[in-house]
Parts: sequence; C-alpha cells; structure tokens
Amino acid sequence: MQLSQSVKLKQKQSLVMTPQLQQAIKLLQLSNLELSQHLQEQVDENPFLELREPKNADDATDAPAGTAAELQADSQAPEPHVELSSMSESAALAEDPTAHSDIDNRFDASVVDAPRTSSAAAPFDGDFDAISNVSSREGFYPNLFKQLNLMIEDPRQRLIAGHFVNALEPTGWIGMSVAEVALASGSSEDEADAVLEKLQTFEPTGLFARDLADCLRLQLVEQGLFSAAFAMLLDNLDLLGRGEIKRLARLIGGTAEDVMEMLKTIRTLNPKPGEFLGIDHLEMPSPDVIVRRRADGWAVELNRSTLPAVVINEDYAEMLEKRRLDEDAKNYSSGALNNARWLKRAVEQRNSTTLKISAEIIRQQTDFLEKGLDYLKPLSLRDVAQAVGMHESTVSRVTTGLLIATPRGGMPLKSFFSVNITSRDSENDTSAAAVRNMVKRLISQEQPGKPLSDEAISKMISEQGIDLARRTVAKYREMLNIPSSSQRRMQARLANIA
Repeated sequence: MQLSQSVKLKQKQSLVMTPQLQQAIKLLQLSNLELSQHLQEQVDENPFLELREPKNADDATDAPAGTAAELQADSQAPEPHVELSSMSESAALAEDPTAHSDIDNRFDASVVDAPRTSSAAAPFDGDFDAISNVSSREGFYPNLFKQLNLMIEDPRQRLIAGHFVNALEPTGWIGMSVAEVALASGSSEDEADAVLEKLQTFEPTGLFARDLADCLRLQLVEQGLFSAAFAMLLDNLDLLGRGEIKRLARLIGGTAEDVMEMLKTIRTLNPKPGEFLGIDHLEMPSPDVIVRRRADGWAVELNRSTLPAVVINEDYAEMLEKRRLDEDAKNYSSGALNNARWLKRAVEQRNSTTLKISAEIIRQQTDFLEKGLDYLKPLSLRDVAQAVGMHESTVSRVTTGLLIATPRGGMPLKSFFSVNITSRDSENDTSAAAVRNMVKRLISQEQPGKPLSDEAISKMISEQGIDLARRTVAKYREMLNIPSSSQRRMQARLANIA
C-alpha cells in the first residue's frame, strides 16, 4: 500500500456563537429569581456592575423600560392593542464586545439549556411578597423538642431522633425509611427502630408514622381499639379504597356489615396529624409575570419585586479613565466595562422579550381570563411566534418554567398552550384543556349513585358540536385522576355510610 499526502478543500457549515451570545440565550430561559441569582454572581465578578433592588412593589419609577404592557379594551377594534416599550433583538446584541473574538466557539446545548424550575402558583393579587407568604405559626418544634428532652435522655438516641425530626413531612409522617435514617445517623436499624418507637408516643398521636396505615394503627392502639381484624384491614387499604367490601370481609373473617362498622371507626381518626401544626412553612413559588384587570383592559407586567435593575457604575469608570494605568489594567477595565454594558442590554432585551411574548399569549386568551377554562383557545408555539415575529424556539425558551399570576390563579405560562380539537363548527375549535374541563365538570355534576359512563360523557360532549371518542374521554379522565364509573359508584356507597 502506497501512502501519500495531499491538500483538499472542504466546506462545512456550523453554528458559531460567542460566549456572550450564549449567555443572552441562557438569560431567556431564566425565571426572575434565577436571573436575580445569576446577576448577583456577575456583580461579584465585575466591579462596574451594581444591582438596584426595587424599593417596593408599586415603585414604577425605577422599573426599566419594557416592564409593562397594556391590552387596551377597544370595542371598535377587532383585537385589543398592546403597547410595548422594547428594543429590537438586533439592536440589543449589535454591540457585542466579543462578537469577533472567538469565532471557533461552537454551539453547546448543555451550556444554553440550563435546568429550569417548574411549579404551580396559587391565586394572587399584587406583586409577590415572599415574607408575607411564610407561615407565622410558631411553637411546634419547640414543643416537640420539649417532649424529646423529657422522653429521651441518651445523647446518642437524641441524635437519631433529630434525624427523624428532620424527616417529618407536613402530614406528620416521616419521609424517610428507618434504614435511611439509620444510615444518615450512623446507627443500626435496631437503634433507629427503638428511637422511632419512643417518638411515636408523642402528641398528637399518629406523629412520626411511616405511612397512612401506620398512622391509623397508632391511633387505634391509643384508643384501645386495635385488633387482628383492624390489622388485616389496614394491610389492605387499597382494597378499601376500591370499595371491595366483600373481599375485605372474607379476609377479616367477618361480614360486610363488620367492615362497614370498622370503616366508621377509621373515619373518626386523623390521617394527617401534622396538618396545621406548622411542620413546614407555606411556600408559594414566585410568579415571573403578573396580569391585572383594569378599567380599560388587561395589563401585563413583570414581577418587579423579584427583578432587580442592572446599573453601570459610570462614576467608577470615569475615575479609572482619568488615572494612569498600565496596559494590563486598561485592558481589564475596558473589557469589564464593555461586558457590564452588554449584560445590561441583554437583560433589558430578555425582559422585553418575556413581556412581549406574555402579552401576546394573554391577548389571545382573554376569553379564558374573563369566562373560564371552557374558553381556553387552542394555541401553539407557532401561533405566538408568528404574532411576535420571533422563532418558535425563542418562545419555547421564554415560556418554559415561567409562572404567571392571573385573577384566575397562578399557573405555568406553558399551560396557556393547548392542542386543537376540531369541532363541527370549524370557526369554534376547542382546546384539549377546555374539553378536559368539560369532562371534569360533567362528572362533578353527576348523581353520586348514578355516575356517568365514558360513553355517556362522550355523547353529551358530542351534542355540543365536539366529536370526542369514548377512549379519549377515558384518557382525559385518567389524566385528571378521576376513577371509572364503577369505582365512583362504589365510593358513593361508602360515602353514604353514616
């Protein structure tokens, strides 16, 4: 085989992104709290950057441009008008100080696609105040440790008990197994079991239970009602939940009437003894966007209470310019100042983009805000992207993980998107979320003793002009965690027990 060298030309396309352009895309994905944390990290590294915290929730004078959008209600106009104060994407990123400094830097999805937090928010009015949202109830833990100090004298057992206390959940049960607590405390499982046995004697009865069955058992023992029949019943709570009374009767060696009497006793117990004791503070995720109803329409604005303003320390920059610095110091200060100015523009662009997309979503879903979930329109990323003149990926990045507070409660911004279900009236297509709400409403209005079957629900919705198959009703019912008609009928029978 003969080896030889040769020179060949080859063309290749690749996506080239500068570090700061990657950072700009990353900013689009951050919630307000995540953005605030990221900016604080930048401030710690850049002497020219400062953060100006909002003085109060209603302080609009310090809010940067593009923090509010108004959807004016105009009866003569076919659609509400949105006024936004924002800069174009090209203008915001045109003065990238490192636009040509690293042309070999390639796109890295792991850098841009940072993890997002997601959670649902509760009904909301006004800017979010984290301080007022924390439970003011006190006294549970001091009272618990008083009992602990009286009941447990061994320092080693107190250490193990502390791990059980840390594992307490708002229900009053422990969220860790005995083996996990033993491993965390460096003890044996027998030692941990012995400590747990003492903790389960604390007030209220049922505290430190392993699960629901254990919680009910502790209360039955405390009342002197626990028996072999109750032990068998608690071991088969899933059968009780499904209403299989006859099967339970065979297991306990009694009759259906015996099971019903035992069920009456169980209903007098407290399944969540830790509830309302202040075991955990009331935590509500902070919304990123707030929607308010005004006399002239809907107003969409960013939650300024969690969104600090980026400020450039121009006085410090001017002072450095007057001083005689060596070449390295000049290069550092010039680069840091340019990066600070670019970051400020990127944050303003992020806020403007978030506001513009949120306002367009609200514009298209005003019927939902005014009339309810049945009027949630089908909406896709493409619809919003075309309306605001952006790419679908940009809309997806902005809406993923953001929370919006509306008069109808707080929810993820993504929840406004729903697939289209075609109706016989092509002009009135319905979203899947609205149809799911119809299914939920029909089931909530049914007679408990005569639940509607999936086929009956399908026919009732079809009468409203929406073709919906029975299997689709079953799928939506499972998504809503609603049991089948036979299970609902059995639950109704159990509920009628005095």
